[in-house]
Amino acid sequence: MLLFTLEPLTGRLLLPHFGGAFHVWTTSLMFFQGALFLAYLYAHLLADRLGKYHLLVVLLPLLLLPPGVGGDGSGGAGLLAVVTRLTLHIGLPFTVLASTAIVAQRWVATTWTSDVAAGEQATPYGLYAVSNAGSLGALLAYALVVEPLLGVQAQRWIWTSGYVLYVVLAVLAWRARAPERPKSADHLPEPTRQEAAPAPAARRLLYWGALSASTSAFLMAVTNSIALDAGNVPLVWVVPLAIYLASFVVAFATPMQGEESRVPGLVRRLWPHVAAVGLFFYSGGDTGGGWFSAAVHLAVLAFVSGAAHAEIYRDRPDVTHLTTFYLVIALGGWIGGAAVAVLAPSVFSGLFEYPLALCALTVTMVAGRWAELKTWLTRGPKFALLVSAALLVVIVVKVGAGASEQDRSQTLEVRRSFYGIYQVTRTARGQGAVRDLVSGNTRHGRQREGDDTPLSYYHPDGPLGDALSAFHPTRIGAVGLGVGAAAGHLTAGQSMRFFEIDPVVVQLARAHFTYLGDTEGEVEVVVGDARVRLEMEQAAQEPLYDLLLIDAFAGDAIPAHLLTVEALRLYMDRVVDDGVVLLHVSNRYYDLRPVLRAAASGLGFASLQRADTGQLALDQDPSQYVALARREPTLAPLVAKGWSSLEAVGHPNARAWTDDHINTLSALIW
Repeated sequence: MLLFTLEPLTGRLLLPHFGGAFHVWTTSLMFFQGALFLAYLYAHLLADRLGKYHLLVVLLPLLLLPPGVGGDGSGGAGLLAVVTRLTLHIGLPFTVLASTAIVAQRWVATTWTSDVAAGEQATPYGLYAVSNAGSLGALLAYALVVEPLLGVQAQRWIWTSGYVLYVVLAVLAWRARAPERPKSADHLPEPTRQEAAPAPAARRLLYWGALSASTSAFLMAVTNSIALDAGNVPLVWVVPLAIYLASFVVAFATPMQGEESRVPGLVRRLWPHVAAVGLFFYSGGDTGGGWFSAAVHLAVLAFVSGAAHAEIYRDRPDVTHLTTFYLVIALGGWIGGAAVAVLAPSVFSGLFEYPLALCALTVTMVAGRWAELKTWLTRGPKFALLVSAALLVVIVVKVGAGASEQDRSQTLEVRRSFYGIYQVTRTARGQGAVRDLVSGNTRHGRQREGDDTPLSYYHPDGPLGDALSAFHPTRIGAVGLGVGAAAGHLTAGQSMRFFEIDPVVVQLARAHFTYLGDTEGEVEVVVGDARVRLEMEQAAQEPLYDLLLIDAFAGDAIPAHLLTVEALRLYMDRVVDDGVVLLHVSNRYYDLRPVLRAAASGLGFASLQRADTGQLALDQDPSQYVALARREPTLAPLVAKGWSSLEAVGHPNARAWTDDHINTLSALIW
């Protein structure tokens, strides 16, 4: 359980340092898979000398506890920076813990060999299921209990206490280990001599590795697909990983007599059809969106991982090659994870790892069971083939419909970065062509060609237009660039400084939209994490803003560290005495207004909100804004424009978020 509470805890510690980046979790997961492989390699190479040597290694991580990731968030960004922090601060504790399951199974395997000689029945493979069951329980406990109730500092110290307990239990387990039997078969009575099983052939090793790699890659592809929209937070990470681990638990649980695995036969037979449904949803279009699409992808993951892990268990070797088996599985998982975390962002502009992982798994399964498949194709029921053919036809039709839609909506550019995947589209309409910046299913901005009027969430008739016309700010700060639509409101004499963490967004805004270049006011774009940059401004005593716009939440992947009490206090410190902090909090998955109400109340700030959800002007999108000020009279102009109190919004007992404690589950829209 310690192992798989450390993973989401580490991700939670990393997020504020990397601006809630889209690839933080997949990079972390890839690192953990690599550390798992190293742990298994350690167990494999030292299998005959484990014991007191392993117990000495178990003590070393105590020097690095409580767990942390170091730094202050002002360092480098990207994959290398994440891996460096993890290697320095988390690598040793995780690797030592990861080796435990294999070391314990090696001890059991030693006893098993002797028990077989005595005519007893035992198997160490069930321990792998038990280990993954503990990991599954830890993940669910973290998402549903630990994160909602405990702050990060408390989590770190509780985890440290758990590790100390683990050290004690490891010592007790070693002392309770059965005494070694004589290593030479000559010491055993003649009837009990055991011949060593032959080493697995290279083809079997490749098969295990390919199954593990393709399944691991698909796990990360599904996680990316959901996190791109629903947010890069522990809750989103935990659910796909929990399904993946649950499939291991079921597959490696001791099967009933005459069964290959406890994975239901229905799952093993129907996974290709379910995967085809996943490809249908992956192909795009209006297929329900939101939670429904996420549920479909999670169901596909359950079938795919269940079938793959059942196949791995079916082809397991004799226990004398236990560590080799787990070593190959771990290596395959690492390779699959690295393909998604490292290779995919460098090569692909979209989430092409999703269909590619499914294709890789299909090819592997077909190659591994080709003889049986040929027999089934010639003698088996034809209904399943008809279902598969029908699904393929539907997918082709779907892709064709998408291509037809492309005739009307042209994709100008697709870019992928450490922070997200972006698509710029051009759609011809009777009122003139419009350009959109889209990430996942979320539009980040829109502009009508030849017209610099702000559209979408930034429409002149919307909340932002209200605030700018009510306060007439001269110096404006804006956290989050989008397409730069907010700059379209500027008039001569006004200035706006944008803070944007992703350089790719800046490039797209300048290349495909004209708001930044055509504005009448002065515009500056600062690349970097907004909170870090604002703290630097504060330290340098730079001039204050009249209005500070926080616009980092239009995408559904929320950077939660920008909504904490400490962050709101910083924002207010960066505006003049009668200044206003305006937060754009539109989101399909999270209602952030109760969190802001609680934080504003605790800080003594006045607050108002406006939610546009009814009949809207052309090219105006539904939006939610919250305004904060030091005193209520400052917000009087907004009251005159119809803005309302936050008191009646959401749960009355909502708690504010802090840097130490962020409960995203409380803000979830069910």
